[in-house]
Amino acid sequence: MIIAAKERDNEKISAKNVRKSGKIPAVVYGFNTENVNVEVEKSSLMSILSKSRRNDKFELSVEDKGSYNVIIKNLQKNPVTGDIIHIDFYNLSKERPVSVNVPVEIIGESTGVKMGGNLYQPRKTITVIASPDNIPNAIKVDISGTQIGDIIHINDVNLPEGVKVKTTKNFTVAAILGKSKEEEEKAAEESQEESKEEE
Repeated sequence: MIIAAKERDNEKISAKNVRKSGKIPAVVYGFNTENVNVEVEKSSLMSILSKSRRNDKFELSVEDKGSYNVIIKNLQKNPVTGDIIHIDFYNLSKERPVSVNVPVEIIGESTGVKMGGNLYQPRKTITVIASPDNIPNAIKVDISGTQIGDIIHINDVNLPEGVKVKTTKNFTVAAILGKSKEEEEKAAEESQEESKEEE
């Protein structure tokens, strides 16, 4: 997918005026890449994003500057309206792995949940390191056959080839709670302690 952009001068045109004109201010950066301030058409970008997934790669075509192979590193949104107000594009290098946040996708059916337990998912995303060709759209966590009281740690998850978790902590990614109050508290405390250690 191609995203068209134009270079902009921060000193001459404010981000506020860019947004008033129906565009979104953005920046392109990356390994051995000079930062380039750009603007993209809001309507066309929203159309592209509606058809894409997290961490999809794009060709960012900047007028008079050339093309960049990018991922969207960060989307800043207006806290009230939810509108995108700024975008960080990261220019990928085939020789250099990149750190990205990847959504956790729970798959399968838990026996424990069917018996009245509750799925506990302390993390919605996981930070991984991967080469541009191996960046996943999601980390799939299979809870098939899990019972009440079972806990799945990141080391139990089969990661896609060429992908590794950024931290060395064996943190909890899913748990089936409900067998007893003591077990629920234990799983919750374990997850909180691991999250604090990682930070």
